Amino acid sequence: MKRTIIIAAILLLLVIVGISVYLYNSMDALVEGAIEKHGSRIMGTKVSVGSVDISLKSGKGTIRNVEVDNPEGYSDDELLTLDEVSIDIDVKSINRDPIVIDEVRISAPKARVQVDDRARSNVSVIRANVDKYRTTSVPREQKQDAGREKRILIEKFVFEEGLVDVDATPMGVQAFDQELPPLRLSNVGGPHGDTPDAIGKEISREFLAAVRAVVEDRIKQRATDKAKEVLTREADKALDKILNRKAANDSTR
Repeated sequence: MKRTIIIAAILLLLVIVGISVYLYNSMDALVEGAIEKHGSRIMGTKVSVGSVDISLKSGKGTIRNVEVDNPEGYSDDELLTLDEVSIDIDVKSINRDPIVIDEVRISAPKARVQVDDRARSNVSVIRANVDKYRTTSVPREQKQDAGREKRILIEKFVFEEGLVDVDATPMGVQAFDQELPPLRLSNVGGPHGDTPDAIGKEISREFLAAVRAVVEDRIKQRATDKAKEVLTREADKALDKILNRKAANDSTR
């Protein structure tokens, strides 16, 4: 009996070690797959990841070359590119619910905004897709069922040094670049965390809203400036006609 218990304990230990090794070796692929799956579903367009490198020992990780394709009807260029995403995971929470991510920092994200002659943009299309997406969010007080994805809590999320490349030439506005103000979010997912797709939807909405606000303000300003230029030119022409007419009348006297 004692021998059986010892054997069972050894087998259990081997299973735990095996699972740990699997998670350690598969974490990068799991994170990459989760980003691509949830990102594509939420945004309604293809989201791809170049590489993921996460150390379960330190909790530090880097996600590189994240690309979000344009929606149908726009150019083949990517709508959004994230060259590098740094993450810092609370390793003690890996086996808990929620998994706590201390910080996610995205430096120098680049968005390419295209606006048509009806003032409809690729960002507005993606934003509509995000708004329509129904998450699998679980009530905060409800415990996660076995087999369901764990909740995630991101304590600090930062977008910084972003740049927007705007093409609104169909509206008569010359293409321009615009810096994005920093975007900082805290406690994403709430005190009990939330599902990955709910987290993704929340972050996507905040970022797209920031991009849209900046772009719309600049387009309106440029359109106003252009209208002022046109009015100034027309006023100058009218003044020239008046002055020329006066000069002609003076010469005939």
